[in-house]
Amino acid sequence: MKIKWHYPLPLDLKGPSPERLELAVEFTHRRTTVKIELSGDTPKPVQTDKKQVIFYRTLRDIIFQIEDIKIDIIQESEYPRLLKIMVSTMNRVLRSIRNTGFAEIAKEINPHGSDSMRLFRRWAVEISDDGKNWVRLLKEDRILDLISVLFPGNLAEIDSSLLPDIEESIQDDITPRPEQEFLVNCIEYLNDRNFRMALVEAIIGLDIVINQYLNSYLSSFKNIPKERISLFIQPQMGLSARIAGLLDLCLHPDEIKKVEFKNVLKAISWRNEIIHRSGHLPEGIPEELIRTNILSVLKLLSLIASLRNQIESLPEMRKIGTDLSEQLSIPAPNIWVSGKHRIIMEFSFISIIKDFPELEKLEAIAQNAILLLSERDKRFIAEEHLYIRFFRFPKELRAIWNKGNIALIPINPNDIGTQSL
Repeated sequence: MKIKWHYPLPLDLKGPSPERLELAVEFTHRRTTVKIELSGDTPKPVQTDKKQVIFYRTLRDIIFQIEDIKIDIIQESEYPRLLKIMVSTMNRVLRSIRNTGFAEIAKEINPHGSDSMRLFRRWAVEISDDGKNWVRLLKEDRILDLISVLFPGNLAEIDSSLLPDIEESIQDDITPRPEQEFLVNCIEYLNDRNFRMALVEAIIGLDIVINQYLNSYLSSFKNIPKERISLFIQPQMGLSARIAGLLDLCLHPDEIKKVEFKNVLKAISWRNEIIHRSGHLPEGIPEELIRTNILSVLKLLSLIASLRNQIESLPEMRKIGTDLSEQLSIPAPNIWVSGKHRIIMEFSFISIIKDFPELEKLEAIAQNAILLLSERDKRFIAEEHLYIRFFRFPKELRAIWNKGNIALIPINPNDIGTQSL
């Protein structure tokens, strides 16, 4: 038996084309096949100040369909059990939309079994034996159906660039990193103007990611044993001390410039006032200043999380670089991971102009890199995720591999022995 229903979730999508505003996912959940798609209005074009066209689409609900529900006859006594199956499926999807799409209104639900009839009517639950002929599980009632579809008008906006990540999160049932959940919680509280809770969530997320980053940095780059690191970074060393002192020792000068230390440290002092003293934000602080400082915390959280992820990926990237070097007898590249799948590589060749690798050699390097990266990441798509720069030592850019093609950089005519690649 198959079952289908509509879960109300108002969302706004924006993207560069109507095609980018679609999401249809099939996945397996607890040995059942599930299909979902987003349902809503037709995308509408809007011209920006820069004379670009952005498409917007308002979504009304998520259509769920379970292909092989393990209930032969759905009687009223089975409704609580059926609701439990449906909710488990829905929460997997809602978690992914909330945490990966930063849509704070997509909250997990935990209804009681006694609510099943009301929710089945609200969700317009239908059943079918063949997937073609559908009938409502509960007899239609125009008045009750009208009441059941009413829902709050709050909207969350999702950029279409996040839809592939949402799809991946749903299909692979990815558990978000803790700081990501705190970040989304903070956004939700900011939208509700609950600045006290927004501040607490932001600082907790920052505290977690700072500890993870410092432990990874000191272990990987300073080779300090973990037992010594644990003696050094203890709860007695407050978050303010770690940010005011240790970050300057660990971050690159370019990264330090991005940190709004004054705002972050002030936000931490407000959090301390809430947690250790009054339970409330200090009186008289302008709302704009509260928002500014909380956003400074979130920016630092995102920066440190990205750097932590880079460090955690180092062993894999070093092995890939070593393998490339040995396979092709070339210098090992520098490799950076950006986001979940994007890879930036840089090769630097010590050579005179005419000894620089030929075009065929550069293409071979790219193809070997693609093979190694594809083995590491089943969702890696070279044309979308790989960007390679080829330099002549020390920093003369000679070629770029991007979107499946090599673009040659014209040689400076003042160079001696100039020739094309």
